[in-house]
Amino acid sequence: MPTTTLTPDQRRIRNMAALNAYFYLLEEGDLDSWIDLWADNCTQIVPYAAGELPRRLTGKDEIHTLYKSIAGGFTKLTFQLTELHPLQDPDKIFARWQPYIELLDGSFYSNESVGLFEFDEEGRIRHFSEYFNPSGFVENYDTFS
Repeated sequence: MPTTTLTPDQRRIRNMAALNAYFYLLEEGDLDSWIDLWADNCTQIVPYAAGELPRRLTGKDEIHTLYKSIAGGFTKLTFQLTELHPLQDPDKIFARWQPYIELLDGSFYSNESVGLFEFDEEGRIRHFSEYFNPSGFVENYDTFS
């Protein structure tokens, strides 16, 4: 539903549900449904990205391609912690999560991430800023992609 027909509280609830679906679909490996949570003109930034990991992604195709490539490097993803914190602006949610990933070679990767998700008037992710310690990810990037 467009924002104009929803109260701020309704938008906040809608966006929280979308973000819960975001983490659920990632765990399930359903990236084709997961990408539908994103706006067509979405962007993602990873300010502390290093190595081959891009610092900026633009559009659903780039985001979908990167995440599918990363998912190809592991057998299982679980989130040991997921905290969602809605902000005063109903279209922004601060999140904290801890992925635990079983890699194809049998080793494991874990980290702690935080991010700011911004939603459009339709309740789709229009911008995502992600912050995590890139050192372990960069060391395993070849395994992921």
